[in-house]
This record gives sequence, structure tokens and C-alpha cells, in this order.
Amino acid sequence: MEQTEYRRIPAVTRIPLSEKAYRSLMESIVSGVLPPGTELREQHVAKQMGISATPVREAFKRLASDGLIEIIPYRGAVVKELDQREIEEAYACREALEHLAVEQVIERVSQEEIDKLYRMIEEFEQTEGVAEIARASQQFDDQIYQLTGNRILKNLLEMLKGVISRDRKYSAGSPERKHEICEEHRAVVDALAKRDVEAARRAVSTHIHNGRKYIEGKK
Repeated sequence: MEQTEYRRIPAVTRIPLSEKAYRSLMESIVSGVLPPGTELREQHVAKQMGISATPVREAFKRLASDGLIEIIPYRGAVVKELDQREIEEAYACREALEHLAVEQVIERVSQEEIDKLYRMIEEFEQTEGVAEIARASQQFDDQIYQLTGNRILKNLLEMLKGVISRDRKYSAGSPERKHEICEEHRAVVDALAKRDVEAARRAVSTHIHNGRKYIEGKK
């Protein structure tokens, strides 16, 4: 067999147990199998999954960072309720900050970078699985933030990670919402390509309002 033939053989990857536990729990929360208020105990979850408590503990930390669960000392973890006030405040801040982000990106973005954003949208369209879809959506947003060249702005958006990540995870579980996100992202990039600040701001607002509407519907 020639060397070129070997390249056609797919790579074998090993997913850490903590990643498997994280994906399983996340998808159970997003799908409603584990509704808000459900108590999660490390030992019980570990036994159910047939693994040790350590990877479950790591999964809990990631889920808490995503805003999907709350870790309560000496009690364990609880699937978080969606708090209306938290949603309103976080999305208002996100909209204002992302308006600033696209304004700054327009001033400095190159055609090569625009092309990369379009490719990311195409890759997002082909992505499957809640974890993978959410990750691809995050990568697109992170790329926009990176293009601002504004570290303080990126840090401020990072403060909203909990609510934004929760939006991504819930949205990733809906094929309809995934399609909408593709179109919303494309509208943002179209506006950046045309150097149209007002169109970019409108596209950002549409994307954020639709995301907020969707996540509020999960309450």
C-alpha cells in the first residue's frame, strides 16, 4: 500500500472520560431529560455512567462554567433554573458590547479575514452533535472578538460566558435554531464585507434577540 493510501484511513481518537461525562450530562440538560432543579450527586452520576467520580467532578466544573448547573457546597450540583432578570441583563450587555465589536472589526478587517468567517459558517452548517455545534458557534464569536484587537472588550464579553454558553448549548439542540444561526451569522459577515456599520449592528441585534427569545422559551 502506498503512503497516499494510508492517508485515507480515519484517525482513531480517544475521548477523555471527563469529556464523555460532560457531553452526556450537557445533552441530558439541554434535551430536558434533566430538568431545572434536578439534583446531581457525583457518586450517583458516576455509578450510572459506570465511571469514577473524578471525571464526573471535572464535568460538573465545566457545566457550572457554562451556566447549566450550580454547584452547592456539601450538597452537590443542581440544574440551574433560567432566571429572567439574569437573561435580560446579560443579553442587554451582550448586545451593547457586540455592537462595539462589529464597529471596531469593520475598521480593520481584511478580505482574507472575511473569507475565513464565511468558511467558518460553512463548516458550522456541516457540524453535528450538541457539543460540536456549540463549539463551532463559540469559535465564530471568538473570531469576531479576536478581530477587534480590543483585549478589554474581549474580557468583558468573557464575563458573560455563563449565559452566552448556555444559549449556545440550548440552541445547538435545535436544528431549526441552528439554521437560523447560520443565516444570522452570514448577515453579520455580509455587513462586515460591505463595511456597513448600521447593517452590522442590526444583524447583531437580530441574532441576539432571536437567541434570547429562544432561551426564554426553554424556561
